[in-house]
Amino acid sequence: MNLLFRIFAPSALVLLSLPALAAGPMTRFEFELETGRIASTFTHARAVCDALTSNTKDICVEEARAVQSIAHAELAFRRSGHLSDAAAIPVVRAEAGYAVARERCDEQVGADKARCLAEAKAAQAGALAEAKAGAGGSIARTPVDTRRNADYPRAVAKCEAMASDTRSHCLTAARKKAGKT
Repeated sequence: MNLLFRIFAPSALVLLSLPALAAGPMTRFEFELETGRIASTFTHARAVCDALTSNTKDICVEEARAVQSIAHAELAFRRSGHLSDAAAIPVVRAEAGYAVARERCDEQVGADKARCLAEAKAAQAGALAEAKAGAGGSIARTPVDTRRNADYPRAVAKCEAMASDTRSHCLTAARKKAGKT
């Protein structure tokens, strides 16, 4: 399944980089052309996914949607050039990555699925924290503080899978490390 993503992602990026080579703002025609290319790439990827079955198909479709949503966010930035559109790209990447990871977790059951979902949510929180910090988020926070806050949900999820005595010590250590005591 990862193979399909590796095949389609570079081709989508190549197609999307063509207008970036041209100087100046994007014309309406170029924008519509790029929108059509994104749609046709998604349609092709979706057709490949239709040949698959069960959760493999769901993962494939979610990966295709992720590539499409990231491509649309990048296209919006290339068209407008606004910093707000540039700041939206990492957020869209984080959300798309979370959606794919959540779909991958559907193959698992019980505690493994819960741990997988918690790790996916923690990875999304970390990516969103990095996006916020990179977009001029909280000035008072240092990169170390941002990293600690992003790692905290992952540490808590790891602790939740432990036995009760070990869990309490693990949670205390995680809170102390994140500065939440």
